[in-house]
Amino acid sequence: MNLISDGKILDTVPFSSGVLFVEMVSLESGEARLAYRCFDIVQNSFLPVTMGVYLLNKFGPAYEAISDQLNNCVLCDAAVLPDMRVIVLTPDGNCAIFTKEGELAWNGQFSYHDNYVRSPFTNGDYFWCTVPDENSIVQYDAGSLKTHIRIGNVDSSAFVSPVTLSVYDNLVYVCNSSIGKIKTVSLPMYEVGEYKSFEEPIYKYMKVANAEVVWLKSGLYIL
Repeated sequence: MNLISDGKILDTVPFSSGVLFVEMVSLESGEARLAYRCFDIVQNSFLPVTMGVYLLNKFGPAYEAISDQLNNCVLCDAAVLPDMRVIVLTPDGNCAIFTKEGELAWNGQFSYHDNYVRSPFTNGDYFWCTVPDENSIVQYDAGSLKTHIRIGNVDSSAFVSPVTLSVYDNLVYVCNSSIGKIKTVSLPMYEVGEYKSFEEPIYKYMKVANAEVVWLKSGLYIL
């Protein structure tokens, strides 16, 4: 594995040729601030990046209007739905749905069996989420926001505290943080398999620019 950063990473967002990430850095004064980083995999180098570029890739074209309405733009999960609405999920279970213009269309608790859902990822007319406390992943209809399919349950070993997921080439990649494993779900058969294991917690898996990127407890890496 090739290390991109071993800093205190708070969020990662893929873009066309690499990965954007946000780090907490300490200043000589003892204070801390957010630093926005960009690693271009194609050029194999770090590039200058602004907060605006990070927000654009996270929230889509209406990022300015959306970010102005959020208390914390970093510690939340977001996905652009097929009709260009944007769903934002916060760690405390709050959900906000924004129109393609960035206007707030709905706000409230979004849960599955009273457990918070995380990590929305659009896939066709649906989006997937993880339910860490339910050991499950759930597919929702992007139009109605109703549950379509659930895989796993609180007593199942298919997933263990899944924190994030992503979908590439008819495979759902599910990061099971506490056991350091990426598991997969094949579409449309919904068969669960194992993909990769690590000796530390894993927080996110991304495919970008013909490369695989993982965010582990020890840092951000290219496989």
